[in-house]
Amino acid sequence: MKLFWTALFLIAIMLPAPGMAGTLDIDVYGVLGPLLQGSDPIHLAGVDFSATGAIDANAVPIFEAGDSYTYDLLGNLQITLGKVVLTGYDPQLTITAPPSGPDTVVLDFGVTEFSFTPVVEAFLTLPEGTLSSSELQPFWSSLSEPDSNLTYTVPGQEDAIYAELGITGSVSVGGVAPSSAPEPGTIGLLAAGLAMAIAMKKVRKKLAG
Repeated sequence: MKLFWTALFLIAIMLPAPGMAGTLDIDVYGVLGPLLQGSDPIHLAGVDFSATGAIDANAVPIFEAGDSYTYDLLGNLQITLGKVVLTGYDPQLTITAPPSGPDTVVLDFGVTEFSFTPVVEAFLTLPEGTLSSSELQPFWSSLSEPDSNLTYTVPGQEDAIYAELGITGSVSVGGVAPSSAPEPGTIGLLAAGLAMAIAMKKVRKKLAG
């Protein structure tokens, strides 16, 4: 029986610990283009794009509408367009997990540069089932245009500047890209199962003897 309890102890220490309160990193990376609608006066088609930031892991929605929950992010976003570094102000994240069809994530923010203030929205389409619900959760997904796209609008212009460009890349909220190697939790379960099997085999052998 000592071996049995040892195996149980191994299971306990090998299983991953419950998630801790803190922040989740938000990372969007990709290449913009092609131009899907409007004009592209600042020539973003073909440019590398990234948006990085963070959100409280225990954030509650500031707005709910059906299967969509909207959350405020912590601080600002760091935006890069090629070699240009910008700041994304007042960012919000909207998560939608409908009963059927693809899940979506929308990242909204404003940018103040060169005396004009474009409003930017990254609409990111995820494979169906990527999200378990519209609540905040870790995930990773690849992106492909035209289902995923970025729009920028300059409000207050007599001739409104508007552009919609595709995004091909990836999005992550507190997640990592999948790999062929087993995750630490999976390795722990395999090792614990093996230890349990060995212990039970020895117990049965001892009882039979």
